[in-house]
Amino acid sequence: MIVKNEAHVIRRCLDSVLPLIDHVFIEDTGSTDGTQAVVRAWLAEHGVPGDVVDVPWQDFAFNRSDALARLREQRHIDYALVIDADDTLVYPPGFDARACKASLKDDVIDVDIAHGAIRYQRPLLLRNGLPFRYRGVLHEYVAIPPEAKGRSTLDGVHMQYNSGGDRSRDPQKFHKDAAVLACALRTETDPFLRSRYTFYLAQSLKDSGQIERALAAYQQRAEMGYWEEEVFVALYRAGQLQERLGHPAQQVIDTWLRATAAQPARAEALHAASRLCRLQKRYEQGYWFAKRGLGPRPPSGLFVESWIYDHGLLDELAVNAYWSGRYAECRTACERLLEERQLPTGMRERVQENLRFAIERLT
Repeated sequence: MIVKNEAHVIRRCLDSVLPLIDHVFIEDTGSTDGTQAVVRAWLAEHGVPGDVVDVPWQDFAFNRSDALARLREQRHIDYALVIDADDTLVYPPGFDARACKASLKDDVIDVDIAHGAIRYQRPLLLRNGLPFRYRGVLHEYVAIPPEAKGRSTLDGVHMQYNSGGDRSRDPQKFHKDAAVLACALRTETDPFLRSRYTFYLAQSLKDSGQIERALAAYQQRAEMGYWEEEVFVALYRAGQLQERLGHPAQQVIDTWLRATAAQPARAEALHAASRLCRLQKRYEQGYWFAKRGLGPRPPSGLFVESWIYDHGLLDELAVNAYWSGRYAECRTACERLLEERQLPTGMRERVQENLRFAIERLT
C-alpha cells in the first residue's frame, strides 16, 4: 500500500484485510497527519508484523512499483495484496480465510471491485516473488511479467471502493488529474499509454464538469484502438454526453451502436438506446434494442453496470413492448421483473402497474 495523509481511514482498511494478511507493508509518501503512527499502533494492537517506510513521492507507478520491490525482499510472503487506504475488503457469510488462502494457486488473481452500481475487476493479488511493476503517471496499471503463470478471480471476496481518502477530499481532484494527464500526453510516445491517458483524461474532464472537452477526448480515445472494453466505455460515455448536450437523437443512438459493435458482450449502450427511443416514442425501435441486449451480465469488464443486466434492460423491453402492441411480451417481462429480489421498491410498484395494464389489454 502507498499512502499519504490517510490517518482518518486507514484503520478501517486494515481491519478489513486482517482475516487474509500475515504481514503489512506500507510506503508513506509524505504524510503530515500521523498516518505512520496510526499504522504502527494498529500493528502492535493486532500482533501483525509489518513495516512503514518513508519514500519521497514521484508518481503512482514509481511508488507502487517501489513498494512491490521492497515487499519482495520478504521472501516468506507468497502474495502481495494491493489496496488503497480508503478501500475495504468485503467477505461473504461464513467466509473461511484459511481455505481461501489455501486455494490460491495462480500468479495473478483478479478481485471484484464494487463502485456504487458499477462492478469491474482488477489484478490485486500478485505472486510476491515475481517482478510485477506499475505503469502510468495516473490510473496506473500493473504490468504482468512474462514468467507469471495462471490468472484467476478471487472467489466470493470483493473490494468496496470508498471515497474518503485524502485525494478524494480535494475538491480540485479531477481538475488536477486532467492537468496531470494532459501534461503526460505532451511527452508520452508509447501508443498504448497514450490511449490510456486519453481515456482517463476524458473521465477527469467529465468528472470536473468540462463536458464538451470530455466528449472530444472520448471520441479521440475511441479511434485509438487497443482494449475493446475501454473503446466501448469511451463511446458509451460519448453518447451520454452527446445526449446531455442536446445532439440529435439519431446521432446519439449511432454512437451507442458503435459502442456495441466495439464490444458486443456489453449491453449498457443498447439499454441507453432503448431508453432514448422510448422517450422519443420510437417504441418499435426501442423494443428491438432492448431485446437485442438481453442476456447474462458479462463475467468481467470495465465499469459494468450490473443493474442494467439485472433489471434495466427487461424494464425497457416491457415498456417498449407495451407501447408497440406486444402486450403478452410486456406481461411476461413484468412477471420476470417481479421475481427479481433486488428490484428497487419504487420500481416494483411501477412494474406491478405495468403488469396490470398489460393484463387489461389481453382480456
